[in-house]
Amino acid sequence: MLTTNVQTTSDLMSIAWQAEHETVKRYTRLAEAMRRQGNLEVTALFDRMIEEERRHEELIEEWAELEGVQLRKDIGPIVWEDPQVSTDYDAEAVDPLHSTPYRALAFAVHNEERAFRFYIRIAASTEDETLREYAEILAQEELGHAALLRAMRRRAWHAEQDAHHEDPDIDPAVIQTLGDLLAVARCAEYCLAANLSAIGKTDPGLDKLGDTIRQTLVDIEAKLKNADPPGSAAASAVQAIEDYKTKIGAEDNAPDVQMKRLRTDMDRCFAFYDAVVAHAKDEAVMLAAQKLSESVLIQIGILHSVLKSEH
Repeated sequence: MLTTNVQTTSDLMSIAWQAEHETVKRYTRLAEAMRRQGNLEVTALFDRMIEEERRHEELIEEWAELEGVQLRKDIGPIVWEDPQVSTDYDAEAVDPLHSTPYRALAFAVHNEERAFRFYIRIAASTEDETLREYAEILAQEELGHAALLRAMRRRAWHAEQDAHHEDPDIDPAVIQTLGDLLAVARCAEYCLAANLSAIGKTDPGLDKLGDTIRQTLVDIEAKLKNADPPGSAAASAVQAIEDYKTKIGAEDNAPDVQMKRLRTDMDRCFAFYDAVVAHAKDEAVMLAAQKLSESVLIQIGILHSVLKSEH
C-alpha cells in the first residue's frame, strides 16, 4: 500500500493531502451527528476544526503546485501504522450524546500525533534529501497543529473539572541557556513522576510510563553536571512548578482524575518544550528541547494506550 511505501515527494504529498481530506469528511460526519443529538457545544468545535483542516488541505495543494509536485487524489484511505499511538478512535469522543469538548479535542490530538509520527519516520528512513526535507516540514506542521489542540484540550479539561488550583504557565522566553532548560525540565519531569505515583495503580503500561520518565530524568541529570546553573527567571519557573506539585500533592483525588491530570501535565510539558524549540537562539538548547519534546510525546502515547485499555 502507498502509505507504507513512500518513495517520492508525489507519494508523500498525495498522502498528506488525502489525510487532510479524509479528516474533513470525518469531522463533518461527527459534527452532523452531534448536531442531530443537540450537542451544540461540540458541534461548534468540530465545525471550527473542519475549517482548519480545509485550510490545511488548500495549503498542501498550493505547495504542490508551487513545487511542481503532482498530487494523486485517488490513493484510497490513509492507514497510519504506529505502535506508539493507537489507531482506534476514542469511542467517547465520537458519541454524539455524551461527547464533550475535552473528548473531541483529545480525538483531534491523537489524529495529529499519528500523522506526526508517520512523517518523522519517513524523514528518518529515506535517503532522498528532498523527500526528507518535505517530510520534516510536514512533521513540524503536525506538531504545530497538535500543540494548539493540546492547549485547547487543556483549557477544556479545566473547564469540565472546574479546577481551582493555579497551573504553572512557564514563558519559554525564560529559557536562555541549556542550564535553564535542564533545570526546568528536571522539575517538570519529577512532577510527572509524582503525579504517576499518586495514581496508585499497578499496571504494565503505567510501569512502562514510569520507566520512560525515569530514563528522561537520568538523561537530564547527566547533562546538568556540565551545565551552568539556571538564571533567576528559570529559577522562578522551577519554584512555580514546585509550588504546583505541592498543591496537587495535597489533594486526595480518585485515580481517574489523577490520570487525566497527568495527561494534562504531559500536554503542558510538550507545549513548553515545543515552544522552546521555536524560540531558542542557541542550537544546544534547541536540540535538547527537541529531544525532550520527543520523549514526552512517547510518554503521552503510552498513557493514551493505558487509558484506552481501561475502556
